[in-house]
Amino acid sequence: MKTSDARKHYLAEIDAQRRPEPGKKVRGTQGLNAMLRAVPQHPAGEFNEPDEDVLVCSDLHLGHENIIKYCDRPFLDVDDMNRTLWDYMHAALAPDKVLVVVGDLAMREALSAATWKQVRELDCRGRHLVLGNHDLTGAGQLRVQGFDHVWSLLVSGGEPPLIWTHYPLNEVPNGYINIHGHVHDNPPRQTPHINVSVEQLDYEPVSLLGLRALAKVLVQGEYPAGKTTLARLQDIGVVKTALRR
Repeated sequence: MKTSDARKHYLAEIDAQRRPEPGKKVRGTQGLNAMLRAVPQHPAGEFNEPDEDVLVCSDLHLGHENIIKYCDRPFLDVDDMNRTLWDYMHAALAPDKVLVVVGDLAMREALSAATWKQVRELDCRGRHLVLGNHDLTGAGQLRVQGFDHVWSLLVSGGEPPLIWTHYPLNEVPNGYINIHGHVHDNPPRQTPHINVSVEQLDYEPVSLLGLRALAKVLVQGEYPAGKTTLARLQDIGVVKTALRR
């Protein structure tokens, strides 16, 4: 799939989410509007780094105290959450690794020079952000810094090919798997999606090598057991230590 076609498809889906069926309410309209403004301003990229070099997560929500309650995160307070998430990130990365954050890095007081410095100082050879709604102002302007590359979405080759978007796609192109965030602790679906929100990964980035193994199962229409992405990975025999390489 061409990146231009993928972006058109994504924009159409975001726009459709703003227009619900009669009688249904839309949540997060401001974020949807911001994404509609921002996605055309940022490139859709082809991402073909070796799977074993890539570490992935999304939806850290640094600085967002209420997310601890909303998603039952196991942290004492926002400072504990911020510190732990950074510690896990530093422990996972290495100079030969590439990091992809699939949206929603930070909010509130964490939208700061100190956070951007933390991003720049991550010990890896590439820092990629796939835009999330909380990475933007209401007008659709980028409010997150420190990344080497900022994308509207990514498309990866390989078996199977992948589409990376912050919002999960409602219609995933045939033969592809959608790596996404946004829906946090929602249980995995019986669909060609892999949710990489930190709640799904025990709050640590995971290797794309493991995610690709899960994608190979999902593209066959098989859905491993488990209430999280990490549990699904373990169900297909991907051990936790391998996920951090």
